[in-house]
Amino acid sequence: MLPANFSFTQSSLQAYKDCPRRFWLAYIEQLPWPAIEASPVHEHEALMRRGEQFHRLVERTEIGIDPAQVMAQAEGQDDSGLAANYQAYLQHRPRDLPQDVQEIEQLLSTTVRVQWKSAGIAQTMAVRLAAKYDLIAAEQDGPVVILDWKTGKRAPTRAVLQEHWQSLVYPYVLVEAGDALPWGPVRPEQVEMRYWFTAAPNSPIVFRYDGAQHARVHDRLQAQIAAILAGQNVEDFPKVEDTLANRKRYCNFCVYRSRCNRGAQAGDVMELTDPSDFFSGDVAGSLEFTMDEVEELAF
Repeated sequence: MLPANFSFTQSSLQAYKDCPRRFWLAYIEQLPWPAIEASPVHEHEALMRRGEQFHRLVERTEIGIDPAQVMAQAEGQDDSGLAANYQAYLQHRPRDLPQDVQEIEQLLSTTVRVQWKSAGIAQTMAVRLAAKYDLIAAEQDGPVVILDWKTGKRAPTRAVLQEHWQSLVYPYVLVEAGDALPWGPVRPEQVEMRYWFTAAPNSPIVFRYDGAQHARVHDRLQAQIAAILAGQNVEDFPKVEDTLANRKRYCNFCVYRSRCNRGAQAGDVMELTDPSDFFSGDVAGSLEFTMDEVEELAF
């Protein structure tokens, strides 16, 4: 039922974990739904723009453009918050990153072989799993650091990030794709995932990776993707339980909330820990990568 060129990502896996019905509507039905994602609308839109602009400024800096020139670009955006975020990045960017290799906006992918049963018949499929990295810093046969920039109004807790699919998928794909990298292969024990927050620039959250975690992530990927592939109709993708906590955490930031009778009021943008935390039903964006993009760097 999924499109033939579908690639699983941390976003699609997170959508299913948060609410299987959300996954069904966005990725199987590919249903656009014109709802407001977060409110106030102008603040939400400004936060999204600031996040996109911040990533572009950091990317330019990391490829070697003079920070003074980049700062002038930030100040020219008529957004004091953007300039302040960029200044915080210049002051608090980790100083201990490996220097041999630094890859910006890198797209990597791998395959996961999944087994499941449909109508009592065993099925097997190799599916694509893709990840796009803000920054990978590596030393050959040494540490490999994944650095991800977060631009929300507040930083999430370590406990929340630890269970987020991004914290699992990014190290996993990097290790699996590492054999084909010019500076690879990459062992799990080499990998470290760091989140850096504009809201807390001197308090990054760091996760170390190892072989035991890699095996557990592999098992979790197989189990969740198998559950998705085994689904045959909308009933196999139930809505998240209707509780006040779930409405506040999931439904309020989902464009399908009115379709699911989960309220019409959008969530408060101040509750977002990252602009990408809300779930948009925009189909063009929901697939994230085309197969042409993935195949360019498919390992």
